[in-house]
Amino acid sequence: MNLLNRIPLLSVVLLLAWTFPSSAQTADTSSPDTPPAGSTVITSDELHSDQTTHTSIFNGNVVVVGTAFNLTADEMKVMFNKDNKVDHIIATGNVVITQPGRVTHSGRVDYFQVDDKFVLTDQPVIVDHGNQLSAPKITIYRTNQTLVTEGKPCKTILVNGGIGSSTPTSTPAPLPQQ
Repeated sequence: MNLLNRIPLLSVVLLLAWTFPSSAQTADTSSPDTPPAGSTVITSDELHSDQTTHTSIFNGNVVVVGTAFNLTADEMKVMFNKDNKVDHIIATGNVVITQPGRVTHSGRVDYFQVDDKFVLTDQPVIVDHGNQLSAPKITIYRTNQTLVTEGKPCKTILVNGGIGSSTPTSTPAPLPQQ
């Protein structure tokens, strides 16, 4: 089967857009080394994509470079719905998400498209402009910009003029966006 006809594989390249080309669309052939503006590029040691199970698994040294974030992990599994759109993403093993002003470390990160939420587990820590949050489980709801922690202990470290300080704090970075 022609690689361009493997919709789930092409869909993974556009993870953040959540809109995917149909197999009838023509691929951009301007330069194979230069992805189109707004693209997400995923590199890994291996890729296993299965049309029948609607699953793609990136193994080893996974690096995702998007327009406003980078993600590294040991493995990333992407499950697609029957319409070949991203349904659920699981990144595991030394997951690091870097955004301007924010770095997130976690053993596992799940993304659920239907709820537009991220669930961080396995010792997650978010460092946002020097402030830190850690808990056994951190859930980020992107649609309404809320965050919930579960489990003990939940630890928050505020720096640069935290609670009760007369020193102004820096403006926190927004929660992860597309």
